Amino acid sequence: MFGIFKKKLKQLPNFEYLSNYPKKEKYFVRTLQWDWLNEKMIHLFDNKSPRVITMDEWPQQIYLDADGQKTIAEYILWMANQFGREQVPNSLDEDMIRMIEDLIEDGEMIRLEDKKSILPYYLDNPKSKQDIDKAYELMVNDGYIKK
Repeated sequence: MFGIFKKKLKQLPNFEYLSNYPKKEKYFVRTLQWDWLNEKMIHLFDNKSPRVITMDEWPQQIYLDADGQKTIAEYILWMANQFGREQVPNSLDEDMIRMIEDLIEDGEMIRLEDKKSILPYYLDNPKSKQDIDKAYELMVNDGYIKK
């Protein structure tokens, strides 16, 4: 009729940092087993050193979303669309890329890949929801751990 009910497209920031980021078409994948510490926080199990890792809310969300199914660019655009109209931070792309880079550099909690990948059982599900014997066998077979 008069366009009253037409949905306006969300205006996203320019995301120049993302545009210039050379790894924007890479897929990101989590690399460590994880479980829920409480209702809101996860913890990661590092096989290479005796440490348990917890994170702030944003890095944790990125880690949980690191399923190998989306590129960094796709993910940032998806996250931007989760904000209300005109509430998308102008630095969202740079902030998220820096957090992704931190997760890579600080113990390789995630890694980048050129193609989509499927998470193995022992990384996809929280550790408490896994069949221990199945997870162990798959980790040994994949070379994730040594027997």
